[in-house]
Amino acid sequence: MEYASISAKLPRDEISLFKKYCEKEGITPSAMIRKLISREINSLTLPYVAGKNLIQYNKENDKFKWLVELDTCEKLNVLEEVDLNFLKDLDKQIENAFKYRLWVLSKQKNKSVAVPRKFL
Repeated sequence: MEYASISAKLPRDEISLFKKYCEKEGITPSAMIRKLISREINSLTLPYVAGKNLIQYNKENDKFKWLVELDTCEKLNVLEEVDLNFLKDLDKQIENAFKYRLWVLSKQKNKSVAVPRKFL
């Protein structure tokens, strides 16, 4: 792999703040710049692929298996030998998270959907 340098001009006060931040984080400014650029480049690719959750019951051991089946038909294990109580608790936690999300969004009408703030 071939390496090259990149530079940017910033106001001195921003450079000082950036150096202090890097020092606090225990990382060199160069490594932090690489990390930030890499994060931005990686954010250009979609973080998701299409698929669906599958929960399978195993009657022999009275446990469940949680998989994700991608649209490519590939199945990925999430958890194996999952207890019923774990799934019940997970269901409750998901419901609570959904309720909290609606509260955060200030959703008041049933037919309302999330609207990106950049539209406002």
